[in-house]
Amino acid sequence: MSEPFDLAFLGGGPAGYQGAIRAAQLGAKVAVVEESFLGGVCLNWGCIPTKTVRASAEVGRTLRRAREFGFQPVEAAPDIQAIIARKDRVVQGLRRSIAGLFQANRIALVEGRGRLIAADKIEVEKNGDLHLVQAAKVVIATGSRPARLSLFPPSPRVFLADDILTLDYLPQHLLVVGGGVVGVEMAAIFRELGTEITLVEALDRLLPLEDAEMADYIQGVLKRRKIKIRCGVQVSEVDEQADHFAVRLTDGTELTPDTILLATGRRYNTEGLGLNRLGLELDQGRIVVNDNLQTSIPTIYAAGDVIGGWLLAHVAFAEGICAAEHALGLDSKMNYAVVPRCTFTLPEYAAVGLSEAEAAAKNPIKVSRFPFKSLGMGQCLGELEGLVKIIVHAQTDQILGAHIIGPHAADLIHELAVAMRGGLASRVVMETIHAHPTLAEAVLEVAQALHGQAIHIPGGGA
Repeated sequence: MSEPFDLAFLGGGPAGYQGAIRAAQLGAKVAVVEESFLGGVCLNWGCIPTKTVRASAEVGRTLRRAREFGFQPVEAAPDIQAIIARKDRVVQGLRRSIAGLFQANRIALVEGRGRLIAADKIEVEKNGDLHLVQAAKVVIATGSRPARLSLFPPSPRVFLADDILTLDYLPQHLLVVGGGVVGVEMAAIFRELGTEITLVEALDRLLPLEDAEMADYIQGVLKRRKIKIRCGVQVSEVDEQADHFAVRLTDGTELTPDTILLATGRRYNTEGLGLNRLGLELDQGRIVVNDNLQTSIPTIYAAGDVIGGWLLAHVAFAEGICAAEHALGLDSKMNYAVVPRCTFTLPEYAAVGLSEAEAAAKNPIKVSRFPFKSLGMGQCLGELEGLVKIIVHAQTDQILGAHIIGPHAADLIHELAVAMRGGLASRVVMETIHAHPTLAEAVLEVAQALHGQAIHIPGGGA
């Protein structure tokens, strides 16, 4: 293909497809090169599949709790093939939606594997045929892939994070290796589906990048769900048997899971793209960019997981849009100061800004908390686990960090993210009338507590 474009995206995942649509909105002639499916890992193997299966797990949990809500229990066993089939329908529908958006915005989709042969030329290979995409500017948005550990055999019962929700059976005993976001999400989901879970994390606690108090709370929740958690240990031996694995941990513990999930980080997709030949600057596999997402070659941009940093779909969305705008002449720049982070366990954990330890290391702070069990709507819904925690600067009242564990935490965190983005003090949250009864009142109560005015905390939280 020799038709010149204003902007071409190498990769149609979160950064690529949203950046392409924004570029089209700005009047550019746009192409997207994609070798697999539009939507990338997020839509096809990660975010959307995980949350769809999680929704099925939530239904099962609700059915098991039927008596709490005045209903006779209903016998409902999970049908993993039906659950996965529903996931596939959701994914396929969203794929079609993106394809429709491409058509509506006159974005050219070029199918195949692309590589840069010049700063303005992408060679695309599909089934042995070669096509050329020429564009004044290029955005590399090739994403990342799960890391595989050589200790584990290449078995159909050893899954990487992107593959686990393609299985056609429900594991009896799942060993989850890695206690980060993906590991704890999958442990929580499969436990609700009835699988025995052992979760192994090499560091001394789960979610090691998050607030220690909240990570400990999540660990307690998982343990109450009968998930076996082993922190500070690693897998030292793996031997595949006929119907299970013989696994030994570094502390001598022996396990016999029938299925293993490796949730141990990701690798940048920069190989085979022609970057070294062009002299594009890399740092340990990731593409180096400036605040405008330009690479060391000014007409080439990069966005999404491939530049490192926050490997989150919503960050990739923002980066793709920023790259498109700057490439087309706008003065757009990335600002990572306020990035919500969500872990879809049951209940959810969401955070924005600093942990308590990070904030205390740099500032005089005040911290307040409010539990969902003391909230009217929490009682109505039977959702008593969780709490809201807000950290503010003790002198300026600026919100430095916020953390929520509880129902719809991933939705609730955005009130605090907007406040932080706008530079608002916690007093503004306190003085904003919150509807009753709602889950958002837990946020209000914490803001009130920071000022000694909480209504449902003895002494006002002072």
